[in-house]
Amino acid sequence: MPPKRGNTRRETQQLAEHVKDGKRNDQLIANMKKYTDMSDADVDELAYFMVAADYFKQPDHRDVPFKNVLRDLENQIKEQPADRRTEMYRNVVAGIHGARKNSDWEREAVNPNAEPKTPYSASKADNPKSNQQLIDDLASAMDVDQRTKGMVQAQIVYRDVLGDDKRVVGIMFGGDEGGTVHGGRLGRDHKITDVPNHFFRDQIMDYINQAEVEEKKKESLRIAVFSDLTTGETAAYAVSISTDMEEARRTVQGEDDRLEEIMNHYKPKPKSVGEAKNIIEQHDLLNDVPDDDVDLTKRGNYGNIDFDFDGPFKSVVKPRSHKLDYEAEISRPKTIDLDCDQIRACIDLFTRDGMWNIDDFRLALGQISRPELTKFLDKRGPSEGKTLRVSGLCWEFFKTRELLGLDMVKSSLDDIEMIEKRGKKRPASGDDDQPSGKKAKTTEPIDLTDD
Repeated sequence: MPPKRGNTRRETQQLAEHVKDGKRNDQLIANMKKYTDMSDADVDELAYFMVAADYFKQPDHRDVPFKNVLRDLENQIKEQPADRRTEMYRNVVAGIHGARKNSDWEREAVNPNAEPKTPYSASKADNPKSNQQLIDDLASAMDVDQRTKGMVQAQIVYRDVLGDDKRVVGIMFGGDEGGTVHGGRLGRDHKITDVPNHFFRDQIMDYINQAEVEEKKKESLRIAVFSDLTTGETAAYAVSISTDMEEARRTVQGEDDRLEEIMNHYKPKPKSVGEAKNIIEQHDLLNDVPDDDVDLTKRGNYGNIDFDFDGPFKSVVKPRSHKLDYEAEISRPKTIDLDCDQIRACIDLFTRDGMWNIDDFRLALGQISRPELTKFLDKRGPSEGKTLRVSGLCWEFFKTRELLGLDMVKSSLDDIEMIEKRGKKRPASGDDDQPSGKKAKTTEPIDLTDD
């Protein structure tokens, strides 16, 4: 029986991460019992449900990913008394690596609708109508039932809740208010009183503009709701909102068309809409990379490659190919001589024109998920991203091309032909040169896309 092969670096890394997650999860659970008002039994029950939600894992809260445990515990602490929950959270996460020191509810709220869009958006009245008065006047003038009124109200509240991608949004229709909007930019249930009055007015005007009634009826609705404006001002307001909303709808339609194009024609085909959106985000980030003024000839010393981790897994010459024979003869470079902005510029230039797209490049790196690469591309600054493992891998990819005598950021079929010819010119090994033992087995890396 052949000897059992030891753990690969990747397996060792995964095992280390598993152990680290387990220790951190244990500490979080212990701190929940110590620093919150929850009983030990309640905390244990919470841990049980976290495991149930992560049912592909082993029946132990240590096997649930750390980020999931942290997220669920933070949500639980959020339900504790408001005057003490911040202190509880900070005590629970104190000394635990990877946990945010400040809770989600302490983050400053995003407000994309803070400024009025038109000269008529903000009311001119000394005592402006409240959002509730606006929707009540609209419902009365249109003679609609409570259900329809509630649906319009809920939709407007929902539109205002958007703007913070890090906070999940949900809506449940029904009830006197038309529905309940959960989460979003304020990190709590969103109410009609949370919506800026000028934004609410804009949405009411847009609703009237879109109403399937005669134009004279629309004019009477505008006058009834926007009593602070003259007839001429309401007409100008309607035109202004119509123009803005039409432009916004064209933008949304363009985004939908782009998403459909990615879903239907991108190679490899995205597994989900979320993955397609991430692809679009990466392309947009690459387009924003300032590469015109980046001098790639300027070299420095920005640290060393960590040889505890493998370098790029696939060929740096031929997309979606295992390493060509001659590539294996190149020793791994050691000293990183490009800063993070230069590396990002290399990625942009390399995937912009030529044979490689951004996914070809990512898959050549090996075990790198799309969000990991996106996180690096989203940063700006020569040192921003240098602690991320992906930055060293990206640099090694381009440095290997340079050591092969290729242009770092321009690919062509000539590259493949040249490197393949070099591989064929290598002298064949004689019988006396045959290494003992079996050839090391390589394993295709899993595509850790994670949307």
